[in-house]
Amino acid sequence: MTDQSQIDGFVKWAKARLDEMSAAAKALEEKLGKLDEQLHQEGEQTVVQVRQWVSDGEAKLKQVQEQGEAALVEARPYVEKVWSDFETQANRWVERAGNQKETFDAQAKSQLASWQTMVDEFVQKASEVEKSSRADAEVEIERLKGEAKKAEAQLDELRKAGAASWSAMSKALDESRSAFEKEALASLDRIQQSKTGLGKQF
Repeated sequence: MTDQSQIDGFVKWAKARLDEMSAAAKALEEKLGKLDEQLHQEGEQTVVQVRQWVSDGEAKLKQVQEQGEAALVEARPYVEKVWSDFETQANRWVERAGNQKETFDAQAKSQLASWQTMVDEFVQKASEVEKSSRADAEVEIERLKGEAKKAEAQLDELRKAGAASWSAMSKALDESRSAFEKEALASLDRIQQSKTGLGKQF
């Protein structure tokens, strides 16, 4: 993987996770009014903390986009750490607030939005490359669309099941997230290798 592909892959990976964190924080915030006073107060503090993590993470992503690999050294461990802390908080709060389904729906919707954004970006860049290279790019786009639809179907299946445990929901989110990250990196590499020029433009 080229340095630029590594940077672009990290930005997609990190942004998707920060977006999920924001979605989960919003789901908890919407539940606060139904909690008792103590839980309400603790929940508010958690929402503030998660949003601060997201804000700081977004600032580090901006630095990576502006400064490149030098900023990546600091940004990657930061996002990994806050994601780990977020998962601990999320696992705790879905039980305390009783909003497993709402949290799952919010994070699943965020993941699917990340898939769609990635597809849209590749479609846009495909229109900018030489005609002789466009066929390879379009093949890659169709493959990505197929993977996105597969992820959506798997998440929808669990959502419709209704009575799934948070453990099952969390596992489904993990699997979809891993698939997104794998495909984001693989697509950048394939496009670089096919010399369509797409990878350099991300």
